[in-house]
Amino acid sequence: MEEKKEPCGCAICTHALICPDPDPDDWFCDDDVKVICTAVKKNADGDLVSNNVITCACRPYNTVRETSYVPKWCPQDGQVTPRTL
Repeated sequence: MEEKKEPCGCAICTHALICPDPDPDDWFCDDDVKVICTAVKKNADGDLVSNNVITCACRPYNTVRETSYVPKWCPQDGQVTPRTL
């Protein structure tokens, strides 16, 4: 039996936003989603940067698996803010 793991990384972060990402030419995968990061960080020029795509064209049942890591460009330096119930 496979051991179940708790979601981690961007999958539990409050800054992860799941949006529809349908491909109008692909009728079979019209329920795809994309996950973007809404956290804001200043870049080297002092400009605010946000809405980085964590994953796109993701099947809804794979969302947690594909976002269970923290990307190198994380605006919070890898310190995810867990969701509370």
